[in-house]
Amino acid sequence: MHTPFSASFSHYAPVVDHLLFYKIINDADGIRLRIWESATDLDQSPSPYLYILNLRVASIAEAKKRLKAHLALNGGTLATGQTLPFKGKVKLMPHATWDGTQGDD
Repeated sequence: MHTPFSASFSHYAPVVDHLLFYKIINDADGIRLRIWESATDLDQSPSPYLYILNLRVASIAEAKKRLKAHLALNGGTLATGQTLPFKGKVKLMPHATWDGTQGDD
């Protein structure tokens, strides 16, 4: 028997916020997009990062498009029409791909 989504969700809620950091860099070599997530003590990672992506892109517009796509895939949300500065952080929704049914066996 499945428990209601709202009742079981708190069991999976994280203790800490997950933040995605990014930086769009325009230098002599072109435009780079860097995206990373910092590791927490709970991740037991030997590195201070869960991952870092370094991408070369053709334009600032492409960098922002790729950043928005990465955010959408990882539980980050932006308001409609929200502009992105060249450097920032976005709070990620925990378990962005979790539909509430896994682990209810």
